[in-house]
Amino acid sequence: ENVASACCDFFPDVLRHSIGTMAGKPFVLEPWQVFGIWNIFGWKRLSDNSRRFRRFFWSMARKNGKSCMGSGFAILGGMADINPVTRTPEAVAEVLLCATKIEQVRKVMYAEIERMRLQSKYVEMMSTPINKQISFSHNGGSIRCIGSDKPFSGLNPHMILMDEKHEWREHHRKFYDTMMTGSGSRTQPLIGDFTTAGDDTSLLWQEDYDYATGVARGDFEDETYFSYVFELDEEDDPLDEATWIKANPNLGVSFPVQYLREELAQAKTSPVALNRFTRFHCNRKVSSFDRFILPDDWDTNADELSDWSNADAITAGIDLGGRDDLASIGIVARFPVDEDDEGQTIWRYEGFSRSFIVEGTHRDLAKQPWAGWVANKQLKVTRYVVQALRDEFLVLADQLGIRAVAYDPYNAAQLGDELEQAGLEVLKMPQNHFHFNEPMEELMAAMREHRFKPDVTDSILRWCALNMMTTTNAQGKMMPDKKNSSEKIDAAVALLMGLRLSMLAPSRPTGSLFIC
Repeated sequence: ENVASACCDFFPDVLRHSIGTMAGKPFVLEPWQVFGIWNIFGWKRLSDNSRRFRRFFWSMARKNGKSCMGSGFAILGGMADINPVTRTPEAVAEVLLCATKIEQVRKVMYAEIERMRLQSKYVEMMSTPINKQISFSHNGGSIRCIGSDKPFSGLNPHMILMDEKHEWREHHRKFYDTMMTGSGSRTQPLIGDFTTAGDDTSLLWQEDYDYATGVARGDFEDETYFSYVFELDEEDDPLDEATWIKANPNLGVSFPVQYLREELAQAKTSPVALNRFTRFHCNRKVSSFDRFILPDDWDTNADELSDWSNADAITAGIDLGGRDDLASIGIVARFPVDEDDEGQTIWRYEGFSRSFIVEGTHRDLAKQPWAGWVANKQLKVTRYVVQALRDEFLVLADQLGIRAVAYDPYNAAQLGDELEQAGLEVLKMPQNHFHFNEPMEELMAAMREHRFKPDVTDSILRWCALNMMTTTNAQGKMMPDKKNSSEKIDAAVALLMGLRLSMLAPSRPTGSLFIC
């Protein structure tokens, strides 16, 4: 009990918050935090008075202070964790902060540790930061980061903290196994996870989650494992505000309930936003891909296009697809609507597409919907798809005053060169999360606020948009998922590329646009 109390008291007595309105104030623990720390550090074995728990799994939704808690654990482990034999701070108490990439853990948990160190005169006096490592002179302890992307050797850690396990993939297993087996000579080593729920690609997280929840339910008997999981139950509705406290124990403390209410507004109208809300704010596993647009949302916004001579900017995107895919042009016009509270222009958008397919495609163009598109000339069947697309785009560019076009450089380098030679500003836009998350976020918001108008007669664009599934990476960024979409999505992808340029375009068609 004395050890448990001392470890809990360490947080408010020694540590200080480092960010926001709480910066500089004592790290006062909430009751649920006390419960976790009391159990992990204070429950002892009768045989040698060492820690009972050698492994813990601490999972909760975002914004509940995982990084702050992990930083407090690291500082406590490196400078003040008492060895049960010597009754002094653990000698050479090496604390390792682990992630898939070393820069990830340096930017989040280690950065928080550095800020906490400077806020606490006692910790600052007892420690020295050198080359991204914090060392403690009184016991030879240290805190440092390691990642699977950097070489490491000679490990004998006293404490290992694994950050965001849901990001770890099968190819990180060797790294994971090394972390799990490197503390054999320590009296009471501690290995722990601070994480949020994963998706169906988070295999290592899934294994640990299944084991942790199994221990909590009594399916497995493991006296050394402490499971602490905050999540909505399977039968709970993520949209029900009354359930949120289950996954967010610090709701109303580290962040206000209004924050979740604002996130909820978007989740109610977008399947992608609901997927993200369920995972990151309800701490429940989700699919790594989900439908991007629902039919009612698209049809509510679709209408006849207005006079584009009044457009503030007109931009385009091109997606060539593969041999039997559609090759598509997406055209987007931008119009000013109003200004927000910070004086930034609020835009509305309109868009349409043009699509092509090669003669001899394996698709049966006599069947619907293909036959209808061919008959009404929405889909152009041609022997030379790239040339036909290029020629039609140059006509559209001249008619509409398009100055800039984005394209996927994969198998389209020659087309990019030809468009550039024709006097267009040509920008490469590889299909990845970095480039597509922002226009997808903007399109969701614009549809929700009725600021996006697709051409009501463009049935190929509608078909592609409703086919589109998305994939979300560990940072919560989206991109179109061609592999898992039910059918072709090329016209919608091209439109998103055009929207990306439209978001970047200056108010007048002067200067350069850049996609980094």
